[in-house]
Amino acid sequence: MTTHNNADLSAAADAPPSGLTRITFNLTARTTAALTTIMAASGDNNKTDAINNSLRVMATLLGLAHDDGAIRVIAPDATTHIVHLP
Repeated sequence: MTTHNNADLSAAADAPPSGLTRITFNLTARTTAALTTIMAASGDNNKTDAINNSLRVMATLLGLAHDDGAIRVIAPDATTHIVHLP
């Protein structure tokens, strides 16, 4: 019989999930085109990798955004663009 103390259970609850999670969803025509563009630009060989990488990028951007969801991007020509995230 295995026993666990409260610290063990708390640590397990805070740990990120392991393994894979299968999700099925529908893409609009615009989103399908975006996925194709992402795959071509990133070199991802399959949709799963492109979607996984895109979700990680979005999470990072949301973490960097201001309270109003704004991200300031400096283009190669030094112009500043403001992108508003949801």
